Amino acid sequence: MAMLTANEVMNVYISMQKMLEKIISFRTGSQPVGQDLSQELYFKVINMAREFSTSDDTRNYLIRMAINSAIDYRRVESRRSQLLEGAVALFEGPQSLPEHNTALEEEMVQIENAMNLLPEKSRQVLYLSRIEGMTHEEIAITLGISRSSIEKHIVRALGHCRDSLV
Repeated sequence: MAMLTANEVMNVYISMQKMLEKIISFRTGSQPVGQDLSQELYFKVINMAREFSTSDDTRNYLIRMAINSAIDYRRVESRRSQLLEGAVALFEGPQSLPEHNTALEEEMVQIENAMNLLPEKSRQVLYLSRIEGMTHEEIAITLGISRSSIEKHIVRALGHCRDSLV
């Protein structure tokens, strides 16, 4: 079966670009994000041009990637917002009193010590999950281990950190 040329794939992208932008804008609630992410799709699809056998395959791929890009964007923004709220909470209110900062610092040292006692793989999994906001599936792919293994690492690591604070 003949594969599409880069020019044919580019033409499919150009014909769909406004629709892809609208899909992403609607799902993220931001037109500038829709514009940026739809442009990024061009580079992804053009690098894979020789993998599409029909224009329909290219269209379907672009729509799926637009939806996935919007989902990924929202997940990253949600995690970023949570981290920002946590940072703001650390510096506002009664916790900003010196005695609260000292207790918080002691707790952070305990957590850091507990993390240092974890096996490297468990530390990586916990970091990717809690700090980077990656899903278990994404971590499994990144580290090349099974999803159930990821879940076991997280449960053990969280249990270990919890026990070290008691």
